Amino acid sequence: MKAAMDIPGGGAVVVTGAASGIGRAAAAAFHELGASVVAVDVDAAGLDDLRSRLGGRSRCVPAPADVSSGPQVAEAFARAAELGGCRVLVNAAGIGINKPMLDHEENDWDRVIGINLRGSFLCLQEAARQMTRQDMGEDGGKTSGRPDRGRIINIASVVGFRPGPIPEIAYDTSKGAVVQMTRSAALEMAPHGVRVNAVAPGPVPTNLFGTPPVQPEGPMPLGYGRVDDIVDAVLFLASERARWITGQILTVDGGWSIRSG
Repeated sequence: MKAAMDIPGGGAVVVTGAASGIGRAAAAAFHELGASVVAVDVDAAGLDDLRSRLGGRSRCVPAPADVSSGPQVAEAFARAAELGGCRVLVNAAGIGINKPMLDHEENDWDRVIGINLRGSFLCLQEAARQMTRQDMGEDGGKTSGRPDRGRIINIASVVGFRPGPIPEIAYDTSKGAVVQMTRSAALEMAPHGVRVNAVAPGPVPTNLFGTPPVQPEGPMPLGYGRVDDIVDAVLFLASERARWITGQILTVDGGWSIRSG
């Protein structure tokens, strides 16, 4: 896997939502594979803990930021520029508010859409700007016929396709929009040598969903998964093995989305 994870032209992997859950696990996985990681999250203490756990001479650079803020996103990506530029982005920052639709308040909607959709767009845009300013590698893309300036992986959700049993209309809407944003960005960025894909997880034990019961009522066909199952999909889409894949949503849900009920 390490050979397939070479970052084109050096540079950094930027992971948002890196203080916990899927983002934290993804940041640790890229770091283990030898990448320099810019870890972005509003939770500065969580980022410091991540860096500490990765070792004193860590290649992990904490970049505390609220991804819904354009200036803070720009500041976080400036850290990536110092390392040679963003070559891989994992857009994992996200929140959910579980309320019936009739009880949703305007601030609830704005907060979820601000982090999950606006934040994902701002980070995608800033990453793409850095990627398109970078070279295409030693041969300029002549060997493969395709330039390779970067890879962007958004974290969507299965509820972006099919609402789940939990009432969370803002979250469902935001993830459906992330799906379409991924496809639109992929089409626009392909001529620039930037691949854009998404992973759509089913419920896994994170701070967002909590720990699923051992024997849940109405289990997925394959049962509940782990955060590592999602990270493995992210690593694949960021690797050279996915060099001819863009605009795709890789569903990793243990079969949840194919259930009839």
